[in-house]
Amino acid sequence: MSGLDLSSPELLEVARVLARATGLSLASGLLRTLRNSLTIAAEELRLTPMDLARKVIAGDPEGVAILIEHAVVGETYFYRHPEQIAALVARLGERDEPLRIWTAGCASGEEPYSIAMALLDAGRAGRADRIVATDVSERALRTAVAGVYSAWSLRRMPAHVRAGYLDGEGRWRVSEEARALVEFRRQNLVADPAPPGPFDAVLCRNVLIYFEPPTAAELLYKLSAALAPGGYLVLSPVELPLASALDLQWIEGGGATLLRRAG
Repeated sequence: MSGLDLSSPELLEVARVLARATGLSLASGLLRTLRNSLTIAAEELRLTPMDLARKVIAGDPEGVAILIEHAVVGETYFYRHPEQIAALVARLGERDEPLRIWTAGCASGEEPYSIAMALLDAGRAGRADRIVATDVSERALRTAVAGVYSAWSLRRMPAHVRAGYLDGEGRWRVSEEARALVEFRRQNLVADPAPPGPFDAVLCRNVLIYFEPPTAAELLYKLSAALAPGGYLVLSPVELPLASALDLQWIEGGGATLLRRAG
């Protein structure tokens, strides 16, 4: 890819455009991802990577939009960090009122569906629980709404959950019962307001690590502000140190750490 090595001025400027649009970090790992994303997106638009880079730098909406679609990190799978899911459901499962949960940066939907399945597995069918799942990528959200996944996404899912809430072979479809609990919305976590809350739990796992520290700090306050009194913020284990400044109680148990708002 001539002219777009990791120190290319055009690539660095594209990275700055992406950072302004989404808050994603300019770390070298992202630059490598960004370079690959430019190649794939350029092929889709029948452009050279340099031509697409110039469109993005010029602020072309189509160029910026397709770059975001290809550059955002979408690696996920069902029942990621299962100890956190178990701890959260154990603490929320006995509540009488319907639960409201927000999963921020839900990618292709495996996380919110995992929460839905865990709630149903805990006996909360018919309790009117609602999960709002948001992501910046329209492409990922289309996959999430379809609810159809390959075996790779199911690689960590407990066998009894797979048997109870997925149908198919080779390609697996989430059951209507689990799908009914989840509403998907497009949201730029940096630029857009939080969905209407408050929420009994907010999950934002393996997302904040891709933002610059000041942006991550701002997002943490946005996420915690969306909690109802007594609500829980769930971050991935590697992201927990980022939340040390928040006025939240750290709850340990079952190998998981949850952050609880007072009340």
